[in-house]
Amino acid sequence: MNSLQFHANKFGITVLFLMMFCSAFGQKNTNFYNAEEKKLQQELVSLLDTIREKYYGQDFVSAMDLSQKGRELSNTKKFYHYYTYISSNLGNALIQMGDTLQATKIFEESLEKAEIYQKLDVLEKDKQEVLTTSYVDMANILALTGNYEEAILKYKQVLKISSGADLHTLFVTNYNIAESYLELGMPDLAEPYVMKSERLAEKLNFDTYTASSQLLSGKYYLLIKDYQASTPRFEKAVKYAKSENYIEVVIEGYLHWSEAEAQLGNYKKALELSNKLDSLRKEKFSIDRVIAIENAKAEFEVAEAKRISEIVREKALRENTLFWSVIALSISTILIILLLIGFSRRKKLNKDLAEKNLVYLEEKQKSDRLLTARNALFSRISHELRTPMYGIVGISNILIEDKAIREIQKENIRSLKYSADYLLSLINNVLEMNKLNRSSYLSLTQEVFDIRELCDHAVESAKYVSLDHNNVFHIEIDRDVSNKYRGDAVKLMQVLINILGNSNKFTKDGEIVLKINKLRSTGPVDLLAFMMSDTGKGIASGKLNDIFDETKFINHNEEFEGTGLGLAISKKILELQDSNLVIKSELGKGTTVEFKLKLESVRLDLSDMKLIDENVISKDLTGTSILIVEDNKINQLVTKKIIEGFNGNYEIAESGLEAIEMTQKKEYDLILMDINMPPGMDGFAAAREIRKFNVEVPIIALTAVEQIEIEKRMKNSLINDYLIKPFKSEEFLVKISNFLKSHDTDQ
Repeated sequence: MNSLQFHANKFGITVLFLMMFCSAFGQKNTNFYNAEEKKLQQELVSLLDTIREKYYGQDFVSAMDLSQKGRELSNTKKFYHYYTYISSNLGNALIQMGDTLQATKIFEESLEKAEIYQKLDVLEKDKQEVLTTSYVDMANILALTGNYEEAILKYKQVLKISSGADLHTLFVTNYNIAESYLELGMPDLAEPYVMKSERLAEKLNFDTYTASSQLLSGKYYLLIKDYQASTPRFEKAVKYAKSENYIEVVIEGYLHWSEAEAQLGNYKKALELSNKLDSLRKEKFSIDRVIAIENAKAEFEVAEAKRISEIVREKALRENTLFWSVIALSISTILIILLLIGFSRRKKLNKDLAEKNLVYLEEKQKSDRLLTARNALFSRISHELRTPMYGIVGISNILIEDKAIREIQKENIRSLKYSADYLLSLINNVLEMNKLNRSSYLSLTQEVFDIRELCDHAVESAKYVSLDHNNVFHIEIDRDVSNKYRGDAVKLMQVLINILGNSNKFTKDGEIVLKINKLRSTGPVDLLAFMMSDTGKGIASGKLNDIFDETKFINHNEEFEGTGLGLAISKKILELQDSNLVIKSELGKGTTVEFKLKLESVRLDLSDMKLIDENVISKDLTGTSILIVEDNKINQLVTKKIIEGFNGNYEIAESGLEAIEMTQKKEYDLILMDINMPPGMDGFAAAREIRKFNVEVPIIALTAVEQIEIEKRMKNSLINDYLIKPFKSEEFLVKISNFLKSHDTDQ
């Protein structure tokens, strides 16, 4: 016998469909048994029939007792098929009694026997029937106990081994898979099994199957919120279930049908169905109460049998009480001694642990103080290093653009600028690593940029890492890649420069390629694949695991190896954007670095183009009056030269106090405010004083402090925006132009 069932749903409904195999199973294999085994086989066939009768008659206690006897008789390999069928009855009887834990154990043992039976020399059909029974029982109990994922795997095993099975087995198995997926809230996965159940129910042409399949289909459409499709299916399920007095399906059908009608706004119909449901539930309750009484009676009989058994066992034990008491006393004495020893040891361990915790706490506090001091140090270093670099880079740019300087001298100035750029890149890498190690403070900016222009700049910057290496650079960008994207252009540029700079550093007289392809689009967001390859010296396999660890580069092995921070920084920047850096390399054959990045594609319409044109025009600062508040002479020179280059007018205040006095006497279009100015008044304090009498003039902070610090200090300040030195002239002009335009509009 193979027990197939619809597993319990949330109302605890269990509907059994029993598939009858030949009760004289094995008689067709008469040569398989000797004379004594044939006699045992006949006994097992008769016993199995009796167990079935007791089970159907709801005499579960008798069914369980007979099943235990049958399992003992059939516990040999040749009779494992009977062991499986008898265990199926026993397990299902336990389920009816509410003991799913014991039923699970029975089904697990049965499955073990069924798998052993597969190795015997019997008909394949017999093997299939035995294994199907065990898998179905295990799947049912898993579903009944809410383990739907595991149940689905077992049901699918049934489909796999039962390709030629009867329609009933296929229907119930597909039904239970669909039901399990619906319980998990996965209608997409349930759909094919729902449809298959409907088709099989039509072939079986029996009201019970039709009612069940229509209920299942209705629940599927209810879950995907297609209420219009679900209501006729619930109606049909109730109709056919009533014809078979299939109360459980009628109740569940009314429940879901009422819900679907309410969702459609048919509240009168929903109320009518709800009333029918209540009436039916009361009727069902009366029936269930009778069954519960019978089950309670059966449980009492089982408990009484166990009690009598306990009395007999206790009587036997009482005769040896004195002997065992002495043994127990001796063991107790030994345990007390061991506990005392253990207590003493635990006391000592607790004392040691408390002392170690105190030491740990002191070390942690010391570590926190060191971390705070380190962050403060990096902030000061950031200002002290970037301030002179602002002067070097700025003056280099001014000299390069000066038409009075001869071209041969400009070449020397360009070399100076490239060296300054490289030094600035090194400074930024060191400071960036400190910032990334405090990534909770790090944020990504969003701006529109031209990706092809960005790649050109990255390649040009990377070339000057090693000018004498004579490498050929190629940029290959797929035509599907848009021109404009929105994202953090600065950080993307930093990643590309770090990787391409490494390639240039470790490649000589070779080729370096930057490729970008579009993998796919999801709405406006493109997934781009970046790949940079070179024909350089490559990386030994033993070092590949260390290249992202900045601590591994404390000892340099090669000249011009660098700080080793570039790849570590690039990796951390990409991780902030849910990306990952992948490196493939072979010693002597070059290196390939890849990563994928999601960027929002931006298409500019005519109004956008007009806005760009206006921004270009606004870069002419003719007629503007700008106050430069700066105490450093070189920085004064750089800033005023940039303004002069765009025909702007300026005045200089060398302190915050002087800036306040000048602003009181004259109206300025914009103030460029240095932050760190001795003595006594920094840029924020000066801005607060200016705002007391002038709330409209735009104030932009020019600072060399680290970005994290300036962003934190800007939150509660009266300054409009900031620029971190050194900066590009274009960035400087765009920011100034935007504020000047806004200021003019307000006036």
